[in-house]
Amino acid sequence: MSSQKKTTGEARSERKTAGAQLGGADADAVAAEEAFSKVLQLVRQVQIGMQNIDPSHGLSGSQLWALWHISAHPGQRVSELASTLHIHLSTASNLLDKLETRGLVRRERRDTDNRVVRLYLAESGVQLVKGIPGPMQGQLRRALRDVPAPVLAGLITGVGAVLDLMSETPSLDAA
Repeated sequence: MSSQKKTTGEARSERKTAGAQLGGADADAVAAEEAFSKVLQLVRQVQIGMQNIDPSHGLSGSQLWALWHISAHPGQRVSELASTLHIHLSTASNLLDKLETRGLVRRERRDTDNRVVRLYLAESGVQLVKGIPGPMQGQLRRALRDVPAPVLAGLITGVGAVLDLMSETPSLDAA
């Protein structure tokens, strides 16, 4: 079996063990619902953090997030930004088109074959980023750095197992 399936199988086994400690199948369901609630709470906290940013600049949370990443990593490729933001390459290009139209981002081709596009903030983008508080994702990253190593390792394993299971199962809006 693949290591992905092994990880998923291990996660199932650990969940069953935890469920048995809590009292069987009903405890499994209760634990799964509690975990689901905690994940939604985390997602909502990040969403609220992005929504509470001063809207006077007229940018979406995704646009701000892209600006922060370009600011933190000038010269990155469009594909690197897309990967970092966990969005499709075409979505990143559309996002960058809007930022470029507003004069906040510039794309440069420096390689001899002109295929590689590098991203930089334009001067107005630099000024805008200076006046906006850091992204909620920054707060989440800081919080994760403060989590004890064993707990963080369990979180990585657990979230990885959930993502593996979700990729194995056809998407059904069961929630």
